Amino acid sequence: MSAPPEGSAGSSEAREDACRDYQSSLEDLTFNSKPHINMLTILAEENVPFAKDIVSLIEAQIAKVFIFHRLLLLPILLGG
Repeated sequence: MSAPPEGSAGSSEAREDACRDYQSSLEDLTFNSKPHINMLTILAEENVPFAKDIVSLIEAQIAKVFIFHRLLLLPILLGG
């Protein structure tokens, strides 16, 4: 998928669509699934013009999952 020139209205809409699709698929990844990870890779490759946005989505998801798992471990860490 090639994006319209940067700064155009179409580019903004394309970026929003790409990010929404990627975010939705990323949130569906709840366990190590090679087919799902491959699909996310393909989505990223199809949206290279929005790579910075996609990387930000991935970083946010990693942080969210990391915090969630730390909260799950909190009772164990506190000896409860």
